[in-house]
This record gives sequence, structure tokens and C-alpha cells, in this order.
Amino acid sequence: MSTPEALPERYRAWQLFGAGFENIGENDAPSELEMRQPEAHEILCRSDALGLCLSDMKIIKQGNQHARLRGRDLASDPTVLGHECACTVVAVGDDWKDKFQPGQRFVVQADIYFKGVNFAFGYMIPGGLAEYFYLDERALAGDEGCYLLPVKDETGYSESALSEPWACVEMSYRIEERFTPGDGRVLIVTDRDIPVSYEGSVHVPRDLEGLGEGETFDDILLWDATPELVEKLGHRLNKKGAMFIFGEPAAEGDANLDIGRIHYEDIRFFGGGDTPDEIQAKNERMDLQPGGAALFIGAGGPMGQMHVQRAVEKQDGPALVVVTDLDKGRLEHIENRFGAMAKARGAELKCYCPKDFPSAGDLNTELGGLVEDGYDDICILAPVAALVTDAMPMAADGAIINVFAGVIVGSTAPVPIQDLCRGVKIMGSSGSRISDMLTVLNKVESNELSTNLSVAAIGGLLAAKEGLAALRDAVYPGKTIIYPQCPEVPLMSLEEVPEKLPELADKLGPKGEWTKAAEDALIAHYGRK
Repeated sequence: MSTPEALPERYRAWQLFGAGFENIGENDAPSELEMRQPEAHEILCRSDALGLCLSDMKIIKQGNQHARLRGRDLASDPTVLGHECACTVVAVGDDWKDKFQPGQRFVVQADIYFKGVNFAFGYMIPGGLAEYFYLDERALAGDEGCYLLPVKDETGYSESALSEPWACVEMSYRIEERFTPGDGRVLIVTDRDIPVSYEGSVHVPRDLEGLGEGETFDDILLWDATPELVEKLGHRLNKKGAMFIFGEPAAEGDANLDIGRIHYEDIRFFGGGDTPDEIQAKNERMDLQPGGAALFIGAGGPMGQMHVQRAVEKQDGPALVVVTDLDKGRLEHIENRFGAMAKARGAELKCYCPKDFPSAGDLNTELGGLVEDGYDDICILAPVAALVTDAMPMAADGAIINVFAGVIVGSTAPVPIQDLCRGVKIMGSSGSRISDMLTVLNKVESNELSTNLSVAAIGGLLAAKEGLAALRDAVYPGKTIIYPQCPEVPLMSLEEVPEKLPELADKLGPKGEWTKAAEDALIAHYGRK
């Protein structure tokens, strides 16, 4: 634990005053804010490392209209960007002196809920793209307790900050699904004489006669499915609702499903059996199939690379890891970073660029030819609903299609219902939980996971706006880490570090990876004195 530091009279923060890059900061520089001692109900934290995220692009683009801002007028009440944040407590209000003290280190779990209301860090609560920030009871005593997770002194700033995006990846393999119907309002659709009923359930024939206009349900049980029925009934699912499709379909074909709702509202379509128990058995696997085949579509970006790294490092992970991306440079980066790692585990890593094939169909034929019975796991990392349609024919029986990239609610794609009936499960998730971040942080601090392998560029606080523009333009193949306490360090790729910051040259990893030693040298030479 470090010694409490002397605080400056003012500090800098990248405030957002509205939609658009022109509203980031003031005159292309961070705002200068008055430093004050925390109120009794607050603590003051120093921002040590901050990962830039594509979610920042959404709030910059949407401004006041972003759902998590709930109509806040940024022009008069600006927020501060940045939610992937490692920090150190520097001052404590009277109400918290029994729990916090200067020098304690934490990582912020950004998805903060207080009295049932979301107050996400970097959105409603000003974030970490600043030299300092304040937190109050919303983050310190929220609905899930404290949203600051303790970090060991020996853990690096960037590797702990990156536990936040990594937690979102972990969450996508740890979704808590409900595989049995009956917990809410139930609709049973069948022409058969089936002795199935739940308290308050509604029974209608397959022509849906008697179904009230606009009625919605938590569970829909369907026998003898057709594409038309699946599509119509899909609109009747509540948030977190599930449709259970029993047996074989009465007719094959495509149903247009709302992929955005699958990702953001957790609706599900479960098949693969004649009974609820059989459907549960077919769908209950959530993580990558041990020894299986996994396909990662559009995985060249920072989050995609995390998925690939996780698959390659996982000791009981897939035997075949296939990656596609439009950017050949990013694929080369993936092969350079993770090829030897895969080989050491006895797994095979293959990368493909769609630009090398005459058409998407030719690429899909090539990918399909790599596996005999289809892919056990397909992860979609580009926000294109139609990629679900492309993925379905390549999915094995009982496969998981993980829609990780968020597509807006209302984005539909044609899905063959016969694939749903053979147990292909489409799932998605957004954000993470405290338990997911703790899982990742424990892996980092026990040397099971190197989140620093995700780093592709670094910079100081003054370079943050340039870093956001580079993120928007997909300049770097991995994460950009901003060091607020090293404000003058220019934005640079890791390949540029030896030339621009020669003091760090021998501190990088064997393949130029970011390391804690390089971070320590950066702070020692360029940190705020």
C-alpha cells in the first residue's frame, strides 16, 4: 500500500459535453477541474490505468440519447468517459473511514446498480478518463455491495484494468440460463393431446385461435413447429423469455428472429428434445466444448482477441480454433501472439481472411471443410445479425452460437428452425457481474491469465482523444491503455515503444508484449512527480 500523496489544486478530466468527437473535452484538451476533499459520503480515487472501449464510441455517438444516460443534458451536466479502470484511493470521506484508506488499490466493476437503478461508471457516474474521480454510496454500497474490487499491490495497473473487458468475455461463457419452463406466464401451443399444464398457463392450437392480441409470455411451449409459428411467437416473448420447441418441426424453413433481443434482452429459443429434460440436457453446456472445434467470426478486434486467447489458453479448451477477420494485419497479430501458445497446448489455430475468397459462400465452404460434423462453438464478434444465418449451417448438433457483438434490438436474421430443433442454441450477453470480474482477477493474480497480451497501444492522458479516434478507426489490433498519471506520453503502438520510449525497450516481452516491468518503467520515467 502506497503512502498518501499530496493532491494538486486542479486535475484534468476528459468530459463529454454532447454527441460527437467535437464535444470531447474543451478545445481538444481535457477540462481542468477544481480538486476538493471528498464529502462525507464520498471517496477520492486516482485513476492509474484506463482501457479504451468500443462502448465509449456508442456514448460519443449518441450523447444525451444513450440509454444509460437516461436523457441527461451533457451540455450542462457533462460526464467523464472511461469504465475499464484501475485506481488507488487517495482521500476518504468521514462515512467511509472504517472501510477505505489512502493507498488501497481497486478495479472498478462498472455496471453499478443502486436501489434497482443503473448508474454505470463512465456514464451516469463520471468515469476514469481523468487524473482523479469521486465515488459515493452508489458504487460503495450498491445493490451488490461494493463495486470496487481489491487488487494486490504487486498486480500491474493495466492488467487489473483489463479485468473489466475480460469479465465481459468471461460472462458470455457463464450465463445463468433457465432451461425449464413454468416460472412465469406460460403459453402452450399444440394441436396434440399433451398432458402439460402450469399454474395460469394459456393453451391454444397451432392456428393461435383464442390468443389475445398483444399478450406476451415468459415461456412458450411449442410442438410441431413451423417457421411462421416460431417467428410469430418470438414476438410474444417477454424479456428473458424462452421458447421451448419440442421434437421435429412440422415444416422446415427460416424464421426471422430478433438477434438484438437475444443479445440485449436474453430471449432464447431452445430445442433438441421431446421433453423438457431432454432439451435441458442438450442446452445446459455454456462453456467451450473440451476438445471440440470453435469458430470466431470477425475476431480481429480487441474483444475478439480476448475470446481467441481464452480458447487457446484454456487447458480443457477446443482442439481446433478458427478465426476470421477482414483485416489481414490483425490476423497476423493473432497468429504471432497465440500460435505458439496453441501449439504448446496441442491445439491448432487457423486464421482466414474473407478477402482471400471470391465470395462469402466460398469462405464458408472452406471453413465447413475443416470439421466433419460442424463447429461446437461459434462466436460472432461483428455486430451483423446476418452472420447468425451464415453460422447456422456450420454448427454441430447441440452447438452454441454466441452473439457477443451487440446488434441493436430489432435487428433480425433468418434462422432455419430445423437447426433449433437439433439443439443449436443462440445466446448472447451484455456486460458482466462482480463474480465474473473476480474470476478474471483471480486468474490474473494467480498467473493463469495474462490480460496484458491484449494491449496493442499506450498513451498518456493528453493523448486520450487521439486514442479514441484510433479506436474508432480500428488503427490498433488490440486494446489501448491510457495512463492518466503519465499525461505527456504520446499515443503509440507497442511496436513504436522501443524507439519512442527507449527506457522501456528491454522491459517488453519476448514478442514485444506489454508487461508490468514496462509499466513500472513508464511510470518511473514519465509519471507525474
